[in-house]
Amino acid sequence: MLLYDYPEYYEVAFSFRNIPDEAGFIDACIQQYSKVPVRSIFEVGCGPAPHAGELVKKGYRYVGLDINRTMLDHARYKWRHLDQTVELIEGDMAGFSYDKQVEFVYVMLGSLYLNGATEMTSHFNAISRILKPGGLYFLDWCVQLSGSLSEAATNKYSIERDGIAVESEFNIRLVDSDRQMYEEIWSVNVNDHGRHKSFVMTERNRAMFPEEFLKFIADRDDFELVGWWRDWGMDKSIDQADESGRPVVLIRRVQ
Repeated sequence: MLLYDYPEYYEVAFSFRNIPDEAGFIDACIQQYSKVPVRSIFEVGCGPAPHAGELVKKGYRYVGLDINRTMLDHARYKWRHLDQTVELIEGDMAGFSYDKQVEFVYVMLGSLYLNGATEMTSHFNAISRILKPGGLYFLDWCVQLSGSLSEAATNKYSIERDGIAVESEFNIRLVDSDRQMYEEIWSVNVNDHGRHKSFVMTERNRAMFPEEFLKFIADRDDFELVGWWRDWGMDKSIDQADESGRPVVLIRRVQ
């Protein structure tokens, strides 16, 4: 049983996020760094599409990609009143197709699950196809600040909204240091007005470090680095960041 199949619980688990501020930061990136007018924004791994409403308010058309149909159905119902300004499509981020072009792409909370160089190349090829020259790709928490992986890391928190209490525990476990592979184990306990459910999800990913990411972009001829920061602050350079920061990276499609 996966938490992703219970979008209402998933939304509670991440309700600590300040969605208007995050949408505002996206808008600030667009205003400052896009070389083309931005009309359409595309989210990779959108889940319940939390930013759709705020981005539509700002005048953008929103497109969300996710592999989980239940999440997409939940988001379609949630944003049904926005009519033609929200589009949600089912697909695998490692390689997908979309018949239109957009001017801004983003992925949140380290949700870029790519298990090696082949999937990474396939993903960026797909982004290159849909992103107009001069447009931007924003990656949140997808590049590791640290130059190494620790053997294990744990993060716990509890949150409650509308009578639903969620306890989350994230464990990161190194599984192959040579290939930079690690597992994220997410354990969740839900108390929904006295009804209890438990979920344990394991996802494998490959760590991507700053120098490796820079080389990957430099070896391609379709993207350039714009900048990278921590904790959603353009005044906080990743070069000066400590390992506790939340890194965000912005690249641009070369014209």
